[in-house]
Amino acid sequence: MKKYLCILVLVVTALSCNDDFDEWGYVNFYIEPDTTEYYNLNDGSRGWEYMEGGNRGVIIFRNSHYEFMAYERSCVTKGCKGRLEVEADNILIYCPQCHGEWLGVDGSPLEGSVSVRMLYAYCSYYDGFRLYVRNCGT
Repeated sequence: MKKYLCILVLVVTALSCNDDFDEWGYVNFYIEPDTTEYYNLNDGSRGWEYMEGGNRGVIIFRNSHYEFMAYERSCVTKGCKGRLEVEADNILIYCPQCHGEWLGVDGSPLEGSVSVRMLYAYCSYYDGFRLYVRNCGT
């Protein structure tokens, strides 16, 4: 019985590793979000901006004056190689290729979306003047 249990655990572990998201890239930069260069980040209470870096780019999403999220622009839907876009209402992020949709405030997929994965988020830190974005764990 233990032998079959060990085999089952190994098979489940191996299959779950195949679903890993590997479309992220190296990111390590900072911006000054309150400057006129990043006007879109200052549009109302929420804003967003596309940045270079990562694999297909980075989306910076402003949740409040002091809270930011940074996401990889590569679609996280299994089998999709699309590049993420932000809808005009500044709340939703979508993939034009597979039609997946996520909330910009936390990267979670919308109910009924084709994707079940959270967006790949980079770590961000805002000191009140500069917003630092980097890979998590580095």
